Amino acid sequence: MDTRLQDILHHREGSYLFPFFWQRGDHTAAIPEQIEQIYRSGCRAFCVESKSHPDFCGEGWWRDMDLILAEASKRDMQVWILDDDKFPTGHAAGMIEKKYPHLRQWHVIERHIDVAGPLDDASVLAKEVSDQEAILLGAYAYKRLPDVSEACAYEAIDLTDCVQNGLLYWNVPEGVWRIFFYYQSRLGGFNNYMDMISKESVAVLLESVYEPHYQRYGKYFGTTIVGFFSDEPAFVNQMYEQPRIDYGFYEKRIGTKGLSLPWNENVRRKMQEKLGFDPLPHLNLLWYEDAKHGDDQGEIRFAYMDAVTNLYSECFSKQLGDWCRAHGVLYTGHIIEDMGSHCHLHHSAGHYFRSMAGQDISGVDVVMHQILPGMAHYFHTASAQGLADGEFFHYVLAKMGASAAHLYPQMKGRAMCELFGAYGWGLDTPTMKYIADGMLVRGINHFVPHAFSARYPDYEFPPHFYAGGHNPSFEGFSCLMGYMNRAAHLLSDTKHVANAAVLYNAAGEWTGRYREAMPMQPIVTRLYDAHIDYDIVPMDCLQEAKVTQSKLFINEESFDCLIVPHSDHLPLELQQILKSLHDRGLPVWFFDGLPENCIFPGTEMAPEALVPTMQARGMTDVQVSGDYPFLRIYHCVRDGQDIYMFFNEDMHHFVDTTLVLPSKGAYTRVDLMEERYSAGETTDGHFTLRLYPNQSQIVIFGDNTGTKPECDLPEGTPLHPAFRLSLASADSLEHFEKVGAFEDFFNVTGKDGKPDFSGKMKYEFSFTVPEGATHAFLDLGRVGQNAALTLNGKDLGMRISPPYRFDITHAMKVGENQAEVIVSNTLAHQMRLELYSQFIPLGPSGLLGDMRLILMEKGSL
Repeated sequence: MDTRLQDILHHREGSYLFPFFWQRGDHTAAIPEQIEQIYRSGCRAFCVESKSHPDFCGEGWWRDMDLILAEASKRDMQVWILDDDKFPTGHAAGMIEKKYPHLRQWHVIERHIDVAGPLDDASVLAKEVSDQEAILLGAYAYKRLPDVSEACAYEAIDLTDCVQNGLLYWNVPEGVWRIFFYYQSRLGGFNNYMDMISKESVAVLLESVYEPHYQRYGKYFGTTIVGFFSDEPAFVNQMYEQPRIDYGFYEKRIGTKGLSLPWNENVRRKMQEKLGFDPLPHLNLLWYEDAKHGDDQGEIRFAYMDAVTNLYSECFSKQLGDWCRAHGVLYTGHIIEDMGSHCHLHHSAGHYFRSMAGQDISGVDVVMHQILPGMAHYFHTASAQGLADGEFFHYVLAKMGASAAHLYPQMKGRAMCELFGAYGWGLDTPTMKYIADGMLVRGINHFVPHAFSARYPDYEFPPHFYAGGHNPSFEGFSCLMGYMNRAAHLLSDTKHVANAAVLYNAAGEWTGRYREAMPMQPIVTRLYDAHIDYDIVPMDCLQEAKVTQSKLFINEESFDCLIVPHSDHLPLELQQILKSLHDRGLPVWFFDGLPENCIFPGTEMAPEALVPTMQARGMTDVQVSGDYPFLRIYHCVRDGQDIYMFFNEDMHHFVDTTLVLPSKGAYTRVDLMEERYSAGETTDGHFTLRLYPNQSQIVIFGDNTGTKPECDLPEGTPLHPAFRLSLASADSLEHFEKVGAFEDFFNVTGKDGKPDFSGKMKYEFSFTVPEGATHAFLDLGRVGQNAALTLNGKDLGMRISPPYRFDITHAMKVGENQAEVIVSNTLAHQMRLELYSQFIPLGPSGLLGDMRLILMEKGSL
């Protein structure tokens, strides 16, 4: 039997959950109780959220941390530390402002003026009046071309030496000219934030936060303290002037007019090495198009973004990661990846994979309604900037995190997702499970649930899981945590199996025309809905990749093909890599057309031909009978044995299909929610799969000795019991008040019920088990949202999503049986003033009908 399955059966799985534990500096006495509740929830680790503490790295902080570490050690829990006092990571606990103001961010900005010649003895003001620290890098003139927007000719006239005493003197030739002044400036940055492309500046974060923790708590490093967490670090370069068109929060990318750009001499040096010439005369192309958008413009933009993202990786991610590993702890975190911003500037880091390169665990986050059931192919309302791209968040986000974990050796397959934050109290446990399973089946195996808070009510980014004992769903949340931890344990330490490598689209975004490059979504949606798995692969990982027998090999991953998202231009460096892979026999497909500057006769792949081509060439793994586009499949291997996770992401339709797996022999089918483990065997790879909406199963091939043979459960007999209903409000969850006796189940918070009720609903009823029944299940049918069953005084556990089915064999008796079901909902019905729940539908409450008694024949199980 699989060793990790044995761990599950003996309750000795590892720790994969570390929820945020908010610190506010005003609840020291409550810390032990809060940690106890984190422990009760099933989490054996937590991340100390520092941003809300008013005295981070001061005496108040050390007082609270002393207590936190003592309480964690007492329970053998692990502690992560969020690494700054402000959002995003980069403030260095104020030390930049107090001690190292000279290490603040530098940017390059431009000012320009249009002049018409000929004009002798012209003079133009050359001083940047908005920033007294600004340094003139150069002044250049470009000839304007008529009727071509604001585009200029590529050739530049260097006027830098014509600047004297704050004026530029020039005899303007005939024609219309645009004079650009380039300045190294402090404009456009976050005040007193460190410079992500300066190793010396980033080291201030080590001095201000990391080193003081090590000096005080070195004895805990590598035991109780397991790592540091960076929260959404970014370039944070801002607009130094407002553009005429503002494309929004996520769209601050190369080519955005008025955007300050990270800059220092290392950027200029790296660009010059890449281009073979000094980039200064052509910096205008970082904001403005040239007349033809030729290869020169694309190469200059690529050289700039390549330089700053590599410097970010070296100076920030790798420097912090190296420090952590040298001190016996791990490093993780995530950037803002939302809506394609992972390869943009401003609130992100320009390149997702390079931003992760120093981490031991890759990271993403799902917050603010970014993933909602049924919205996979829709833009939909969300509290994150008002709109979420369902395809990005369902098909790209988690796969970027999992792909980094697969491709970077030091990550050892470990991928983290921060999740649930700012969804509001309306986020119920079935939806939490939907989000969590969606992450697990895409390769995420570590989780940071957001969050535990000692304040109640706390309106800042709920839900908060314990809520001072007032959260009716806390037991349901705890049930979910146990499920997620067990699933992560089973799926960790494996080798992922995928057929397609999809090129990470950063280079095309940087090099192509402004906002015209194809995102990855049109490719990956087609693949995933056709049950073809993939990793997203950056250019950096292709440079040393091997091709053997027409397959691509990176780290321990292998792929049948490489698919390139369309861009009108791709950088020469990338094309040379693609040509080399093509020449060595790898199928390299340019999705929806070749770039205009393609250097080799590559293979074009029409969008509608992609899946049929892969199927015809045998580039598939699992074959699915029937139309089940939202059946999600994850295939991995451990110790030579195949492991599969199946998840029905369709919240309205059952999956009832036969699969053809590339696996044969004995297997164990695992339902971690119902804690059912059954043995089966396939001699030809055919495998029957039936899943309720939002249900998942894990199948592990190999020895299944000691596991009961699997069997299909019959539909069962409908039950319509009369019942007594009592309610306990969120204000007093232990005190039930009788409501009455009823014949039919109904929605307790429906329009004819109690719409403002948040709490627990207790149902008491009886049903009869006939003579001869030896094995039985009780299926509660439709439930909103968590249900705990006690039968004849025996606790049978809790269910938080369909099927709400319980094995009652060892609690039932022939004749009349007494059942008690306690159903809980969320705080959203009671806490109507909370902002975030406005973006999510509130589910019904209570037992809703379709209850069934399932009786098994003797010996059938």
